[in-house]
Formats: sequence, C-alpha cells, structure tokens
Amino acid sequence: MDARDEGGAYMLKFDYASSIEAAGGLPLAIPYRTHHALIPQYVDLVDGVLFTGGDDLDPAAYGQPFHPKAVPIDPERQKFEMALLAEVERRRTPVLGVCLGSQLMNVHRGGSLIQFLPDQAREGSLEHRKLNDDGRRHAVRIEPGTILSEAIGKPEIVANTRHKQAVGTLGRGLRANAHAPDGVIEGIEDPSMPLFLAVQWHPENLSHQQQEHLAPFKLLVERAAQWRGR
Repeated sequence: MDARDEGGAYMLKFDYASSIEAAGGLPLAIPYRTHHALIPQYVDLVDGVLFTGGDDLDPAAYGQPFHPKAVPIDPERQKFEMALLAEVERRRTPVLGVCLGSQLMNVHRGGSLIQFLPDQAREGSLEHRKLNDDGRRHAVRIEPGTILSEAIGKPEIVANTRHKQAVGTLGRGLRANAHAPDGVIEGIEDPSMPLFLAVQWHPENLSHQQQEHLAPFKLLVERAAQWRGR
C-alpha cells in the first residue's frame, strides 16, 4: 500500500484484495502510518501477510547510494513494513511478497538489489520496465523442486513485467524459485518457513484469467489456514 500526497490518502490497487478474495481469503489492509508498537496487534488479527508492490527501497539498507533513476519509497512505509516483516518472520506467519514485496523480503534477509536493470549487462537482456503502457510480458522459468513450482504446476509461465529493480545477492536462507530468460531472479523463497515466498512480477493483475497467477495467492491462503489451525 502506498500513500498519495493529495489529501494524505493511502492507495491500494483493487487487484491485490480481489486476488486474495478469489483465493478464498479475507483481505484486510494494514495502514503503515501507525505507531510501530501496534504491529504485534495487527499480526494478532491475521493468519498471513501480503507485501505489495511500490516504489524503491532506500539502498542504504544494503550499503549503496540511491541510483539516479530510483523513485524513493515513502520512508515511513519502508520503516513500518520492515518492522512488520520482522514480527511476521519471528512468529513464522505465512507471507507472500509481490514486486517491491520480493525486494523487501530479500533486503530484510541481508540481500542486495540491482537498482537499475538497464545498467547491467546480461546475455539476451530483456526490457523489464513498463514503457508506454505496452503491457509487456515475458516467459518465466519456474525452478523444479521449489514451493512455487508445486503451487503453479508448470515449468514455465508468461508473466507481466514492470520493474526496473530486482534481487541481486540473495539474502540469508533464500533460494531463487524463478528466473527470466536473461537470468533475472523472478522469485525467492525460504523452504524452512511455513511460507516465505515472493515473486517479482504482478500476478494480481492476471489472477482472474489464469490459474497459474492465482496460485501464489491460493498458496498464501492455504498456508494461512494451516497456520491458524496449528
């Protein structure tokens, strides 16, 4: 969830909530401009957490200066979501990340990000940014033997893409579960947790047409139900 300057409002795209609902869950938005002391109470209320897309993390979190092309996230959102993720991880509550959520989860575990993909030389380099509202898509290879592979049930899917940053060095305990054809990491997971999984694309935009893109949300809802009944 992001904030808008006009009127001091939060902004949450409909597709996140509707994807959780379509997967059988009850979506609730958590406002990040609240005191961090309330975080344990928020986590008490939920059985799983979705970290959504947004602007770019402060790279000081992984020892770099801001890239000139970066669009900084609201610092209050970054601080709140880092604290929320720490509490969620401490309790082993199931968690799913999308786009920024994937980057947040990697940085939380001590990993780094590629701040501007066009700067990086890659064999068969793809354009991962959304340019001119072109609905850009590319293939994503799902790594066999991963949690994501079991959920999606296909070795390859076609995903939308609109990101300029991506996971660089993997954080502690994480493995890549998906890659673009040019090697960019498209998903991460920690197999030792009830669910600690994230994808770089935006499955919420495709989940109502294609079951493979609803699968990450169904997995979150299923693991959350198991967590609740533990």
